[in-house]
Amino acid sequence: MQRDKAKKRKPRLANPWWESFGFSLLETLTNRDDGSIYGAVYEFNRYQKTPHLGKPPRYVIAFRGTMLCSETMKSDMKQNLRCLLNTLNQGRRFDNAIKAIKNVLGYHNVETESVWLAGHSLGAGIALLAGKAMARSGYLLQTYAFNPPNLGLLLEYLFDNEIFKGGVRIFGSFAKTAVASLCDLKIQEDDLRTSSWTPHLYVNKSDPLCTEFIGDFKHKNYMPTIGASKVESDGARISFRSLTFRRRTPSSPSDFPGEPIQLLSSADMTVNMNVMDGFRAAHGLKQWWEQDPALRKNWKTHRIRPSI
Repeated sequence: MQRDKAKKRKPRLANPWWESFGFSLLETLTNRDDGSIYGAVYEFNRYQKTPHLGKPPRYVIAFRGTMLCSETMKSDMKQNLRCLLNTLNQGRRFDNAIKAIKNVLGYHNVETESVWLAGHSLGAGIALLAGKAMARSGYLLQTYAFNPPNLGLLLEYLFDNEIFKGGVRIFGSFAKTAVASLCDLKIQEDDLRTSSWTPHLYVNKSDPLCTEFIGDFKHKNYMPTIGASKVESDGARISFRSLTFRRRTPSSPSDFPGEPIQLLSSADMTVNMNVMDGFRAAHGLKQWWEQDPALRKNWKTHRIRPSI
């Protein structure tokens, strides 16, 4: 939609896309600064007519990724910087996303399982944080995050040696908890309400912006085997960036500045194991609707188990 708007396309190319799947546009989410569109609310027109599909969504709230063009670059890069500093939830886009979700749940008076969240790249980060915030309020929304940002050490992308990568992650967990203790940095306790919320992640092993999720999940499942699940859980709740800026986590569970996007109690993750031709292909959204059977054959699913 934003490209249609920027290029003043008539007729627009985006409309036939969602209409072909039986959706209609209810609302667009726009930036106050530049007027660019970064999200939308859709309604499934055939919701009551397709019981054979199981439980399809009635409403889908979707968020786009970064667009490096003149109309959106400034506002998008500002949000990307928030991702780097773990403050994406403090931005106006996040606030508007929460308002849009609550509006759908309240105004339309629908069940939570009828509302789905989705996003790609930067939008996936917003969807994950919004889904987590709603879970803390008691609303478990289906969330689908495509190539979500995980700006860690890029160990999974840069190195092949599993022993080395595992050792660095173990050292990092112990180091962060030790430094946090020395700096008197309060670590927020695990919220049991988010343990039942399981977002769906779609990552590509060749995409440096999201491949670290693979390593994080390996680490999360390995640490309990050596009796260090508490260290892993505490270490995941802080980052070296938050330690650098000495951000303190407040006691209110609804307020969580400095919390990394990748901090998840559980998730279903699908990994595209195909070797992609360049960053654009590995990070692109197109790969996830590709009809090539060989692509699906190479997908692998990983599951994070909630910390004990």
